[in-house]
Amino acid sequence: MALLLLLASALSGTLAAQARGDSRLLVEVQQSPRYTTIPEGGSVSITCSTNGTLKGLYLKQSWPQAMYVVYYEDEESRTSTVDPQFQGRVSFSGPQNNLTITMHHLQKADSGTYTCEAVQDFLDSNVPGPGTMVAVTDTLSLHRCQEPPLTSRALPAALAVGFFLMGLGLGVLCTLRRTQIKGMCTSRKKSPSSVVYEDMCYSRRNTLSTPNQYQ
Repeated sequence: MALLLLLASALSGTLAAQARGDSRLLVEVQQSPRYTTIPEGGSVSITCSTNGTLKGLYLKQSWPQAMYVVYYEDEESRTSTVDPQFQGRVSFSGPQNNLTITMHHLQKADSGTYTCEAVQDFLDSNVPGPGTMVAVTDTLSLHRCQEPPLTSRALPAALAVGFFLMGLGLGVLCTLRRTQIKGMCTSRKKSPSSVVYEDMCYSRRNTLSTPNQYQ
């Protein structure tokens, strides 16, 4: 009888271990976004999606230094532990299996890779997610980078308007010059009466200058 009880206990332990191993294989952690750029002073939201029963959930900074940003307890207690560096700058929303962690008032020192890690009830090791790379940029440099496209779009329009006005001015100038030249040419033309008068004077001079052959 004692031997049977020992065998039954060993068999139940083996089955439980297999069940724990199967549950471990089924656990998956996904997170989004995979990459984001945030201006200094802004906020970033990272969503950690898991399946299976969890004891808690970590958000860990894995690069450039390894540190735990926050630990979120099971959904019943809904308690959390936040690192002093992020104290007062972290908020949560959603259920534990689809938890969104938002970090506010980001500084350049907060740039790095953040990873969701699921903590299971019966395992000592955590299950990590793929990670999210967060780049915190300078607000002034971001604003300066946005200015050149506006200038480059306005410059061609200004050049087009300038060339149009220049062409219009040249056209008006040519028209006025042509009108002036035409007027000058018209004023130089002689009237018919002056032509007849000149012909008569020329004939008279010829008559007076011809000598009388009978004298």
